[in-house]
Amino acid sequence: MAQFWSNSIVIWPLLLSCLCLNLARNMAEFPRIEHYHKRNIARIAFLVVGDWGRGGNFNQSRVASQMGVIGKKLGIDFVVSTGDNFYNDGLKGVNDPFFQQSFTSIYTAKSLQKPWYTGIVDIVFIDTTPFVGKYFDNAKNQKFDWKDVLPRDKYLSALRKSMHLALGKSRAPWKIVVGHHTIRSIGHHGDTQEIVDQLLPILEVHKVDMYINGHDHCLEHLSNKKGTMHFLTSGGGSKAWKNDIHNGKNNDTVHFYYDGQGFMSVSLMHRMANVLFYDVSGKPLYHMRIRNCICILLLLIACLCLSKVTVTARLVQIQQRIRLNGVINFLAVGDWGRKGTFNQSAVARSMGEVGAKLGIDFVVSTGDNFYKDGLTGVRDTAFAQSFTNIYTSRSLQKPWYAILGNHDYHGNTKAQLSPLLRKRDRRWNCYRSYTVRAGFRHSPEDIKSCLENCCWTSPIRSIGKQGDTKELLEKLLPILEANKIPIYINGHNHCLEHINNTGM
Repeated sequence: MAQFWSNSIVIWPLLLSCLCLNLARNMAEFPRIEHYHKRNIARIAFLVVGDWGRGGNFNQSRVASQMGVIGKKLGIDFVVSTGDNFYNDGLKGVNDPFFQQSFTSIYTAKSLQKPWYTGIVDIVFIDTTPFVGKYFDNAKNQKFDWKDVLPRDKYLSALRKSMHLALGKSRAPWKIVVGHHTIRSIGHHGDTQEIVDQLLPILEVHKVDMYINGHDHCLEHLSNKKGTMHFLTSGGGSKAWKNDIHNGKNNDTVHFYYDGQGFMSVSLMHRMANVLFYDVSGKPLYHMRIRNCICILLLLIACLCLSKVTVTARLVQIQQRIRLNGVINFLAVGDWGRKGTFNQSAVARSMGEVGAKLGIDFVVSTGDNFYKDGLTGVRDTAFAQSFTNIYTSRSLQKPWYAILGNHDYHGNTKAQLSPLLRKRDRRWNCYRSYTVRAGFRHSPEDIKSCLENCCWTSPIRSIGKQGDTKELLEKLLPILEANKIPIYINGHNHCLEHINNTGM
């Protein structure tokens, strides 16, 4: 039986209604769970049960049997469990047979065999090149393809608004933004002041965990002076060794700098991220671990993705293929497209080796994909010479999510953005700005590693044995009322009840 446990509330998938997006915007730590609602009818049906796990005793099996009957009649989409899932003392570990005895072997009705999903990361790709003023002053008389960017002020205003909305709606435990240009860097280009002024405040407001970029042909890690954001440069895909470091600038936030070729890997779990930088030979140079402390008060679910690719807040949204092992792994590389020269091919081989070891899900390209002047059109042979024929390792035959760099703007930008390129190489995904959501679909064996202690299953209002929960009345109820939440569902009291609230 496929399944998913989300801290205090368990979901027999899924995706439920747009319950509280206003509240959600203020609680960026909450995960958002995506579900493909395949039925053509405009409704979602689900069951709710709580305080159940007793090895089939105390009429648990009889209740389960009737849940199956009703579930079939309604054609349910998922089941919500309100906690106290395994009596009396939870599970002893991931191999505790009580999980099977109280869950898998009890809820056996066909109507209850629904998959369980969880989203873990939203990656927002932002088109940073139009923010940089010098490209429009164009003192070097370079060619730029601004056809879909002008008028610039209107384009940038819409882009900032779209970024606000996309990040504000994200419920993923991890939020990552990818752009070509640096925000903070001690490399050749240094900070990009326009990005610092116009985008960094948005990232800080929405508590973005990582900003990943290229542009500087190096590998580096800096941290933000405000909050916990990390600035990660992966621009060593080919030509590097600038030997040009801004000593003294950002020194108090620099954790790692390598003025050479290489790439980066990221492994994401719900509460932990591992980031490694590798040199051209695949040798690990630097490792950092980030903890994401999430306090889940209640489950927020939004029916936001009913198709493979949708448009949300003017940004294309792509649902990354789900995987089974509880970890998302990807590589990041930038400034690479030189037809194999400047060690591009060597970096590609090492990426293949690391990709195979990690079992990566996808690759992120931080821009400047085709030097020096982008592509001339969708039939440009540079696409195959710099991409298809270079990244040939089996492990790299996964989706590539790319962003445009300033050199890409020298050519025909529509060529890189064209879906026709995906016909030449199915891996290629490139939009000006967009969001990628990656998540899991769990098997019974995989889900055991995600089990966590239950919390916040208690009632707010109740006339049952436990009565009201004072802490929830004081801390949670005002938030629910302020955001006009229509329903609060709980367990804890071993009864069924319905109480109205004047504020909800």
